[in-house]
Amino acid sequence: MTKPQDLSHEDLSHANLSSTDLTDARLREAKLRHATLKETNLSGADLRDADLTEADLGGASLRDATARGANFEGADLRDADITGADLEAARLSGARLRDSTREDAQRAGARLEPERPDADVHRPRPAPPPPRDVDAGAASG
Repeated sequence: MTKPQDLSHEDLSHANLSSTDLTDARLREAKLRHATLKETNLSGADLRDADLTEADLGGASLRDATARGANFEGADLRDADITGADLEAARLSGARLRDSTREDAQRAGARLEPERPDADVHRPRPAPPPPRDVDAGAASG
């Protein structure tokens, strides 16, 4: 039996960990800002207070992971499996979620913004329309 990886407190920001097996890994308070974790197996991992701001977790498995207090703000969690994950007090503001993932996250105690379930923080907001010129002659006419 192999010992789980201990990456607690490590700075893995911008790292590409796609398709990595991190089953039962300890990532407590790890910095994973902007990390790519597509299809990564984080089943049973300890992600308490980890910073996953704007991380790409598309298709990742967080099944039975502990992510209490983790920061997933702006993260991509589309198609991620969070079945049985402990997301108590996890922050998912601006995270991209599918409806079923969103419901699972709410049941697990995550803090979400209800008005923007599929917010895409990487897509710029459209510019406001230019001010309209009013023709003074037409308005008085």
